[in-house]
Amino acid sequence: MSKKYKAIIVGAGSIGNAHMEGYKRVDEVDVVAVVDPIAPARQTYMDDYGIPRGYATLAEALEKEEPDIVSVCVWHLLHDPVTVEAAAGPSVKGIICEKPMAIGMGRADRMVEACEANDVKLVISHQRRFTPGWEKAKELVEQGAIGEVIRADLRVRDGLANWGTHSIDGARFITGDPKAEWVLGAVTRATNKYERATPIEDSCMGLIHFGPSLQFFIQSDLWDRNCDAGKFLLRGTEGLLHVTETRLRLFNASSGGWSDVPLGLQEGDQAIGGNMNAAQTRELIQWIEGGPEHRGSGRKARDTVEIMMAMYESARHNKVINLPMAEKEYPLELMINEGKLPLEVDEMYDIRGFLNRDGIDENRYRQLRQDGMAHHQAMRTVHEEMAAKK
Repeated sequence: MSKKYKAIIVGAGSIGNAHMEGYKRVDEVDVVAVVDPIAPARQTYMDDYGIPRGYATLAEALEKEEPDIVSVCVWHLLHDPVTVEAAAGPSVKGIICEKPMAIGMGRADRMVEACEANDVKLVISHQRRFTPGWEKAKELVEQGAIGEVIRADLRVRDGLANWGTHSIDGARFITGDPKAEWVLGAVTRATNKYERATPIEDSCMGLIHFGPSLQFFIQSDLWDRNCDAGKFLLRGTEGLLHVTETRLRLFNASSGGWSDVPLGLQEGDQAIGGNMNAAQTRELIQWIEGGPEHRGSGRKARDTVEIMMAMYESARHNKVINLPMAEKEYPLELMINEGKLPLEVDEMYDIRGFLNRDGIDENRYRQLRQDGMAHHQAMRTVHEEMAAKK
């Protein structure tokens, strides 16, 4: 019996593995091809997952495979052009694009508009919305277990767009996807720091007001590194929730102090990949088939992008930014170009530079993978060995 939906994956890097872990658990989907301009990368992916075909360009894959679903697993600045191109494919019904959705509101809005114009369902891979801890936290909030939620405290690292997108999105999910009214932000960038070829800050913080009394406070790369994209504290008028993807703790008048909330965890319940990416795909199929809007839809995700961009825009102009925000470009990059963030260290560095596959020793990489090393670790090892030889 043939599968009901054909899928292709664009980008044969590490995050594509999480998408494949999800697809393997969904009976209705068959991944028929992978797209990547680097031939060894797509061949490795085909070998690892038994994918029959690979293409150097999305255009060729759309023409020859006629996919129903496209996974966009490329780096941040390619999300919008790849999504727009995929949305124009005549057979495409749904797209799952990696986070962060886009760098700048103009890019995010183009993605939403292109998909809506072509009747394509756009999902942004905030797959943590399907984790047992987050789902149960949402249920308890809706039941009034901590009264009215008035505050979410978020701590992340490795850049606002990288980890902060999950935290802001998660706190919004649990509190009913409220719309932000205004944002106040602060940013530092004394080093020439990038993440996946995108300029990022050294550290930042932001206060996000939703009204009438709900606020989020987020800090990135400040206090310490004992933090996580999926871990945060919700404060209510009648109690507290400490939330992670696979553990939930409640403190209220009847909990007897801090108590663990049973989650009934199963094998494959994890932050990335596994059951979470599978559930994300199943809900996309339900949406394609006439069901309700996906909990991780592009429309909802663009609101998270706007909050992050407004933090940068607030720092750029030293004032509160009321939403919707007028600026459509990337405010952090505008600040850099305007000389508002003078560098103390000029040398450019990318915290995910070890994932760049251009010019690596592919034979050494393949050997490490055959020895059981994961993609991230193998790429880091190859880059370190190549640097040591110079």
